[in-house]
Amino acid sequence: MEKNVNQFVIYPHDGNNQNVSNLTPQDKLIYLAIRRYMNKDNMEAFPSYARLTQDIGASSKTLKKCIDNLVSEGYITTFKRGRSIVYKFNNKKQFEPFSYEFLDNKNLSFTEKSYIVASQQHMFKDKYSEEGIIVYQNKELAKLINMSESTISRCNHSLKEKNYLGDRPINSKQLELKT
Repeated sequence: MEKNVNQFVIYPHDGNNQNVSNLTPQDKLIYLAIRRYMNKDNMEAFPSYARLTQDIGASSKTLKKCIDNLVSEGYITTFKRGRSIVYKFNNKKQFEPFSYEFLDNKNLSFTEKSYIVASQQHMFKDKYSEEGIIVYQNKELAKLINMSESTISRCNHSLKEKNYLGDRPINSKQLELKT
């Protein structure tokens, strides 16, 4: 069966509001990984930890911590149905789409994907290309996305080496999400 290249999953966000939730970039990626399996009629999903670990490469311990954060921030609720954990999604007003190709991209690490997911809402589209531009310094971005400056720096370096990130004038970053 051929993959549909137009499939995507959406992440709710608060726009560029400075008073956003305490979710980490890893929490946001886990949200997308679970939401990928959501039934659109009842807004529920029940992928196993093993399935999620295989999909995104996070450990069971990381999954548990991230899911707890998502529950405490009100993004999902969980309950048991038989032996399965069911994740119920709460609707938010603004969404950011991420393709299945992005989520399945084996060339990007769990941390790099988390960084991209978290920083996406702080980008604007370059009017001359299909690329996203980030104009924040690493220190500012670290506060906005709840990720350390050193992790951002490592991700930037790695994404540059993989040709996903380029430099632009005036200390902005240009991110082309190749899938």
